[in-house]
Amino acid sequence: MALSRQVEKILAGKHWKFFGGIHPASMKNSSSDAIEELRIPALITLPLDRHLGKNGVILVNVGDTVKRGQQLTVPDGQHLVPLHATTSGTILSIAPQVLPHPSGFLGMCITIKPDGLDEAVEAKPMTNWMTAKPEELLERIREFGVEGLGGALFQTASKLRSVLHNSTRGCKVFIVNGCECEPVVSCDNRVMIEQAREIVEGIKVIQKIIEPEVTLIAIEENKHEAIKVMKEACSGTAIVRVLPDKYPSGAARNIIKITTGIEIPYNTHTSESGIVVDNIQTVLAIKNAVIDGLPLISRVITVAGGSLGRTGNVRVRLGTSARFILNNFKLNPEFHQRMILGGPMMGFTLPSIDVPITKGVNCLLAPNIKDMPVKPAENPCIRCGRCARACPSRLVPYQIYAQSKASNHSASRKCGIADCTLCGCCSFVCPSKINLTAQFRREKAIQKLISDIERRNEIARERMALHEQRILEEEKKRNAKKAAALARIKAQQEAEAKLSPEERESRKQAMLQAAKEKAKLKKQALLQSDNIKECTNNTVSSEENTDDKNTNGNTAMNITSATTSLGSDLPFSLRRSALRKTAMEIKSWQSPVELKSDLSMIGLERSDLEDPQPAKIRSIYDSPEEKTEIERIPEVLKKRSLRTRR
Repeated sequence: MALSRQVEKILAGKHWKFFGGIHPASMKNSSSDAIEELRIPALITLPLDRHLGKNGVILVNVGDTVKRGQQLTVPDGQHLVPLHATTSGTILSIAPQVLPHPSGFLGMCITIKPDGLDEAVEAKPMTNWMTAKPEELLERIREFGVEGLGGALFQTASKLRSVLHNSTRGCKVFIVNGCECEPVVSCDNRVMIEQAREIVEGIKVIQKIIEPEVTLIAIEENKHEAIKVMKEACSGTAIVRVLPDKYPSGAARNIIKITTGIEIPYNTHTSESGIVVDNIQTVLAIKNAVIDGLPLISRVITVAGGSLGRTGNVRVRLGTSARFILNNFKLNPEFHQRMILGGPMMGFTLPSIDVPITKGVNCLLAPNIKDMPVKPAENPCIRCGRCARACPSRLVPYQIYAQSKASNHSASRKCGIADCTLCGCCSFVCPSKINLTAQFRREKAIQKLISDIERRNEIARERMALHEQRILEEEKKRNAKKAAALARIKAQQEAEAKLSPEERESRKQAMLQAAKEKAKLKKQALLQSDNIKECTNNTVSSEENTDDKNTNGNTAMNITSATTSLGSDLPFSLRRSALRKTAMEIKSWQSPVELKSDLSMIGLERSDLEDPQPAKIRSIYDSPEEKTEIERIPEVLKKRSLRTRR
């Protein structure tokens, strides 16, 4: 009953408030710029980080020709999606390249040289999606590379599958996230205005999979045109909910709190609680994958900044470099120009503009000195608590910052660094101008490294425990065998103690006779192996003047016949050891070596060996042209080593 009353409140349009948040200037000057299609760049670089996995397979090699939409990888597991070529061309390299990360580290990438034709593989639309099973639709979404385009890059099929299998009461609320609360960014706004009908078709596909009780489209109140268009397109399919303009209302837990009044714990996924949140462009990508049969190979981003000749929203192919995009928007860089990948709140400064655009990028910002003044020097923290009041995750950022700067990573974990969403609210309100978000991003990377080391150590401990257990089991087996042998000896001694002297003597003679028979069999096996060797040598020597083919056949026949005649009555182990000792004639050093008639292969004549000429004595003043042929060593007789080998 409590859940039903909550659903009634949701349907009535009630709004709740989330903790913290700020109100920065929107600066969405490019929201009125229509989406334009960017031309194909000279190179396409596709990172393999999220498209391969530990045991993933790359389906192409350097030099192969690919088409737009062709699958390039087979990822490992269900939580990764395959990678698709974003245009037609030739695979130029599969090598490490600079990735879009503040550290500028390298990662394995596939580089494509476009041919300009932009040929595509045949589209595979799913005509029967209305009657298909949910698992078929989920597999189609995963195979076509759909991931969360809101920035988190969570695998969409896994999220929808989680609400089906892990939620005890099924999906109650499905929220389409169209808030786009970060300043400057306006790509989702333009997608809603220009492709509202297609978004509704994607919503219907998701409704077919998870069957939610309530479907909401959350849009901030500053997007008037998008609200109007989506209300007209979603009539009867979803409810458009207008939210107040507050940052970061677009975060998944915050948007759930505003629209439903439910707070999701940070140790559980939102889908496990029966609530699914998907970005506008993610829903559009699902429609393209299921209904149109097109993989995710492009996305819309916002390009803005005072250092650009123009700004706007552009659809780019995944793998396009930031340099190519900035050049198309007439970049006029200043001294110490900053390039920010992402919005002004959650973005980071690029170490190089030669990085590819990935699915998680929604903005490329090139600010000038007016847009982003030089940051003043940081002052010591005064513990004012403004960051704690602004944090939407209910954390105390100055405590996390202090522990992180002191390299006390366990204390940082206890303070809740894992729950930080890197929204930037703490840095925005800090009066000491401390870049808390940058330090938290570094600390989260360290925490990830520590957890990976702990996981590997745990695996090593488990392996060592299994090794010790195996040693103990082997020791138990040895002790059991030893105890059985001692018991057998003791029983034998007790049995011998009961025998008479005559019986003991007869038993001793029987054991001696058995040992003699065993030694006799061994000696006979050695003699038979020598006979086989002699037979083989005779066979080889008698057939030296015959054809090679006949020689091989007759030799094998003689060896087989000799083996059959001499060792048929031996045990198998002795016959096998005898056959292993097949003869190979090796001449001793006393044996004279017969001189072959043809010496031209080594560059000598017979006369040179029969009547060799004396070596000529030359002084150091002789010219090198006076060398004779006799003094030159033939190439074949030169000593070959690893240094001279080619």
